[in-house]
Amino acid sequence: MRKEITWRQLKGLHQLYEGKTTRVKLMSNIYVKNILHKRRNLLEYKDGSLNVIKKNDGFDAYFEKQLLDQYQYYADFFETVGIEISAKRTYSQDILETLLLIYKNREELRNKLSTSHIFSSNFFEEKDSKFLDDKPQLKKDILTILGVDKFPRESPKDQQYRLVVDCLDPKYILLCENKDFLKDPFEFRKNNIELWYLGGNNTKKLYDIPIDKIRYPIYYVCDWDFHGLDIYTRIKKIIAEKGKNIALVVPENPMLKPSDSGKHPSDWKSAPLSGLDGNSFSEKDRNLIGELMSKDKWIEEQTIEPIPFILNYKTKF
Repeated sequence: MRKEITWRQLKGLHQLYEGKTTRVKLMSNIYVKNILHKRRNLLEYKDGSLNVIKKNDGFDAYFEKQLLDQYQYYADFFETVGIEISAKRTYSQDILETLLLIYKNREELRNKLSTSHIFSSNFFEEKDSKFLDDKPQLKKDILTILGVDKFPRESPKDQQYRLVVDCLDPKYILLCENKDFLKDPFEFRKNNIELWYLGGNNTKKLYDIPIDKIRYPIYYVCDWDFHGLDIYTRIKKIIAEKGKNIALVVPENPMLKPSDSGKHPSDWKSAPLSGLDGNSFSEKDRNLIGELMSKDKWIEEQTIEPIPFILNYKTKF
């Protein structure tokens, strides 16, 4: 789904595709207004009314090529989990992908479910712990997906999970420091990459994973800052204790960001290699870390492209 379009707007466009008019306020969306209405003339107001929108010639072909498969993907998901396929839901693509991630890991999440505030903090990191408080429909849909009536009142201390996005024929495992890649798994699936997320600093969860679960070459993608790389060194030791290897995804043509950018909390230390275990890194890794330290920069995980690295990586696991 195009990131500029919410589910409500996609549902409204699908109503037009089915031959109906719609009262969904499509023209409030920049993409719909500028591309479909002004540039392509695929949509217009009905009889001068600003409340009803109709389609013009060429709309159906455009919708079939650009949006139909995405609409059907999310509509099928709603039907599978028992959520009404309604334009009442104004969910963004990020929320839709978060709901899919919850569904795919519903068994583990249900067994460790606690309060809605802790759940919100784990799954809507860019919001806050009270994000679900004023979103009763979204909260209800999450409970429906989990198959429970409500969030328990009491919360255990450990609220980190191992989330997995499966693919039909996995050949590699990519362990991610945050969940962004898990919310957009299509290209990873195409390239036979199974995605794992442990919850950032929750490395001890790896001890509980049986060796037979690590059947494929495993890679780690993270922020190239002190915290991200320190977590990697701990993960590498745990994987080694299981008799397996793990490869750190090294960014090509990295985008360097100032250490004080945004809400970035991880500063480099003055010790050699920032106090990181040098044996965990290749010479190329150490050179890049040295460059980042000298420039007081870091590399954000979301700017790294792990798929080419994994497909071109040459080593024995």
